[in-house]
Amino acid sequence: MRFGLAIAAYGDGATARAVGELLDAAEELGFDSVWFADHLAVPDYATAVNLSPPFLEPLSVCAWGLARTTRLRFGTDVLVAPYRHPLQVAAVAGTLGRLAGDRLILGIGVGYLRGEFDALGVGPYEDRGRLTDEFLQTLRTPAEGLHVVQAPSPVPVWVGGNAAPARRRAAVLGDGWHPLWMPDDSYAAARREILELRAAEGISGAFTFSYSCGRTRVLDRDPGDWPAPPARAPEGSEFRYAPGAWTDAANRPRLVGTPDQLIGDLRLLEAAGVDSVTLRFGAGGIDQLELFARDVAPAFV
Repeated sequence: MRFGLAIAAYGDGATARAVGELLDAAEELGFDSVWFADHLAVPDYATAVNLSPPFLEPLSVCAWGLARTTRLRFGTDVLVAPYRHPLQVAAVAGTLGRLAGDRLILGIGVGYLRGEFDALGVGPYEDRGRLTDEFLQTLRTPAEGLHVVQAPSPVPVWVGGNAAPARRRAAVLGDGWHPLWMPDDSYAAARREILELRAAEGISGAFTFSYSCGRTRVLDRDPGDWPAPPARAPEGSEFRYAPGAWTDAANRPRLVGTPDQLIGDLRLLEAAGVDSVTLRFGAGGIDQLELFARDVAPAFV
């Protein structure tokens, strides 16, 4: 199982120094990949809920990071398909593939923030699933008679989203599935579904099963007395996209705990068929990366 990092390249972390230090540490400590979220025009109301602008544009920061590093892979967690023209994204991906080698992963999703769709003049919002399907079809197969720069090796596309339409989109139009956190048994069932969908469509070839974690933290001891997890956003809210927390029987958030607890949580994901895990330390600092690399990652070599 490979380990990547979701880098908080927003708010106070949206600086060359903050991002650069994390990239240097990730490369030195042996992490496989780094990932960046996608927001272009955050409305005020979202800053009061769960977003801390400004956000660095993810394809731009991937390009900057690829030039700075030699081994790390870079991914978008996830690029909102309706925000950009697919041929533009294909050209950017092809350019980075030619200049930086086989180190870019396009995580693609439908998005959720209605006010951002309105600000960018894209939509309709309710059709973002269909728009994402069309985006992926054009990204993968531009119309005849067009010449779009291509990487020597095709840039892999990992489709985000937890719901059934997203799973089908990943199976039919993607090279991987990159959902947000969910329990291991739910993941295993979804994995079987995706493989069955691909078999039914006669689709073969490499496919990566990824996992984008919730909050991740290495602790020196289990504090106990874990509070109940926060409730999800109500039905009908655009913020309902975020799954409920994955916890153990004691309400401990999975992937928050002692090294042994994190190893146990990751063993569950390993058994569920996860190939790649994107950890989310947030503003935890480089010390968290060092602790994970020293005390957790070696169990999966």
